[in-house]
Amino acid sequence: LNFGQAVLICPPRPERLFCLLDMYETLSKFLPDLGDLFAEEAGSLVEIEFHELLKRLSNSAKEIFLEFGNHVASNTSTIPFTSGSITHLTRYVMNYIMLLVEYGDTLNSLLEEQNLENTDQFSQAEVSQIINLNNTSPMAHSLKSVTSVLEANLDTKSDLYGDESLKHIFMMNNIHYMVQKIENSQLRWYFGDEWIRRHVWKFRQHETCYERITWSSILSQLKDDGSKGKAMLKDKCRKFNTAFEEVYKSQTAWKIPDAQLREELRISTSQKV
Repeated sequence: LNFGQAVLICPPRPERLFCLLDMYETLSKFLPDLGDLFAEEAGSLVEIEFHELLKRLSNSAKEIFLEFGNHVASNTSTIPFTSGSITHLTRYVMNYIMLLVEYGDTLNSLLEEQNLENTDQFSQAEVSQIINLNNTSPMAHSLKSVTSVLEANLDTKSDLYGDESLKHIFMMNNIHYMVQKIENSQLRWYFGDEWIRRHVWKFRQHETCYERITWSSILSQLKDDGSKGKAMLKDKCRKFNTAFEEVYKSQTAWKIPDAQLREELRISTSQKV
């Protein structure tokens, strides 16, 4: 009990959530055995302390979890991320929420308590509707909220790029990474197929925008405008080659970490060019 109280004194940083949840789950399992371990009066006093510690652990865990979105939102930058690749923040957030799946039942229970505490003024039917959140568990609702904050943060960071094409590569990479993490893990149960379909569409849109912005002006150099003669054709080819070289020099430094996505974009670009 003293150890639990000491742990609660520490600052409520995001990485401490897992420790608090482990302690909460362990103490919850141990609580029914208190009556067998102590005499009636002593057991009653210890049980009170146990309940108080459980409540404090619960409140601290909920505070950290519910504040995680603010922690993500506050991660700002004035320098664009190198090569348009996947940011450290995106990796951190997705790996963090993947670990939370192991505590899904506990977190759902704690968040339902929070919802009930916040809905005392509503009728029973309204409370039920609020908790259901369109048939979504409290944890699922909170996880979606965190990823929405992450998307907003990424969108702000994308504005740091001077090159519009690189902005779309950056968003494509990061949203694709989010989709892969959710699609290939137990997070899928919390986010659902509709969320996945919507975000696949989002990163595909960024892929399309990249191709249009990068290649439309270059390919327009070869447009058949009715011009005749070798000199005119040579001039068109020269302009195309110059524009192509400029793209080549800048974009060879860009990255698409996912091999399959990279190959798909190469094939799509090759077909267009």
